[in-house]
Amino acid sequence: MNTSKRIAWADRPAFLQTLHGHVLPSRYLAAGLCLLGTILSVALLGVGSGLFSAVVLMMMAGSLSVVFFPFRYFGVREILTIYLVGVCLELIF
Repeated sequence: MNTSKRIAWADRPAFLQTLHGHVLPSRYLAAGLCLLGTILSVALLGVGSGLFSAVVLMMMAGSLSVVFFPFRYFGVREILTIYLVGVCLELIF
């Protein structure tokens, strides 16, 4: 959502404002973080379970951003906290 032309986000944090001006590094950073998460899931859970877990975590992150972000119920910190709690619960149980 940070590099989207259709979404107007007035109170964007400073680091996201910097990334907004640099589209290609922003996309590389996002791809790298997704790859890192997939590698960690595979390392912790094995190949099959790790890949499945990575897909589930991507779907969870996507659904959180679609549900909470447009209505401004929560800020960036709250959404990241909810996401991290979900990731921890997914990996623990």
